Amino acid sequence: MALTATGITSAIVAAGPDLRGPTWYELAALVGIAVATWARIPSNLVMQGVTTGVAGAGTVFGKFSVVPSPLPLSMAAVKLLGPTAPDVARAIGMGVSAAFNSSAAYRGVSAGVGVGADVSKVTAVNGPFLVNAIATTASSRGMVGPTMPQLAAGLGTGIATLLATGIGIGTVTGGAGPVPAVGTSISQVV
Repeated sequence: MALTATGITSAIVAAGPDLRGPTWYELAALVGIAVATWARIPSNLVMQGVTTGVAGAGTVFGKFSVVPSPLPLSMAAVKLLGPTAPDVARAIGMGVSAAFNSSAAYRGVSAGVGVGADVSKVTAVNGPFLVNAIATTASSRGMVGPTMPQLAAGLGTGIATLLATGIGIGTVTGGAGPVPAVGTSISQVV
């Protein structure tokens, strides 16, 4: 199953049962669109790993996961302290986590191991580009206002921080020789 904007949006809405109204649903949709689009660009979410198995070179494929968590204090950091801010941070953090845990995988290349296992961790997250993606998506959908830059910064930074904790467990397949080996991998979330 692939990571989709609809899947992310649905998970966010499900994680915020106390939040209602057209503005909430529009915010959930624009976050879903922005995150799904952003995650598809290979340089935005990079994983590095350790591979073990048989010497060679191969392709890595595995399951991506992140610990479900409300967004970190990014909303307070940008001075969004309204009565629903904690609920929004919880719903978006838990929803994005749930969507990635149910649908995201990772794929890449292994150097040194052709057949075996891979364990990877997120090593680079392009948070500023995610902030921009959220702001641009909001603007394109007519969701503008004086606090939208703050909201985009808080959500983008929080989601990037959350996804930076991601890990992956997968396999390596490819050409291999008869010698045991340990290697490295570089992958992207798909």
